[in-house]
Amino acid sequence: MSQYTVLFDIPCIFRIFRFPRQAGDGKRKGRSRKWKALMKFAEEGEVQVFRKEFPNLNYDEVVSKSPIGRLLFTDFCNQHDELKCCNKFLNDVDNYEKLAPEEQRLSLAQKIYAECLCDEAESKLPEHLIDTERIKAVEDKLLGESPRYIYSDIASTVRDYLSGDPFSQYIDSKFFTRQLQWKQLEKKPIGKHTFRHYRVLGKGGFGEVCATQSRASGKMYAEKKLNKKRVKKKKTAKSPYSINCLSLERRKRNDRYGCVC
Repeated sequence: MSQYTVLFDIPCIFRIFRFPRQAGDGKRKGRSRKWKALMKFAEEGEVQVFRKEFPNLNYDEVVSKSPIGRLLFTDFCNQHDELKCCNKFLNDVDNYEKLAPEEQRLSLAQKIYAECLCDEAESKLPEHLIDTERIKAVEDKLLGESPRYIYSDIASTVRDYLSGDPFSQYIDSKFFTRQLQWKQLEKKPIGKHTFRHYRVLGKGGFGEVCATQSRASGKMYAEKKLNKKRVKKKKTAKSPYSINCLSLERRKRNDRYGCVC
């Protein structure tokens, strides 16, 4: 059965794996020879050209906007106690501000204070990043209803610190080289082995839409499969170009799938 595939980006948050996920039973665990060749990293010297893929080689572009970059930067920070505490604080605050339910927000705020700011904290932030006035202000807010951005000032200071010398050290480390290797995998031509296929999201008159995940980046997509025979039978489209136009017209009427890749 001939099929055309149209991909739509899904604006959802998923955890990105730094290494390919294993599947299957036995010693091979689903890793065939072709699959290994598909996911093989380029040599370190060959991937330096992908630095230009970042509009600006700064903390926001390399770490904040890149899920793989955040995970690799976390691995880099875990090698240094001071950086580990700072990065843990930023991750906890990000989860507290953006992902935590309202009913759990106050308890998470108190947990962040106990782990990162109080004198007995195991992962206390360095003294040069916090002062008595800011900590006092946080303590006062924790006594009542905790607002969402209670740690915004301290988090901004910590982020500015990490985007300085620590980020420069990250750029020169093996972790950023691994990020460039992942970037090289993302640029490979798209084929039938590029995505993992999951459950069917819906069916229509011309095919079906299923959830897929890019093996290289971990990003989630909705993949639309069109049955060419069915489309021709209904005399709706006579070429791949008209099929793509049909998909674009449907997208204009229903914009819930996002932009066409």
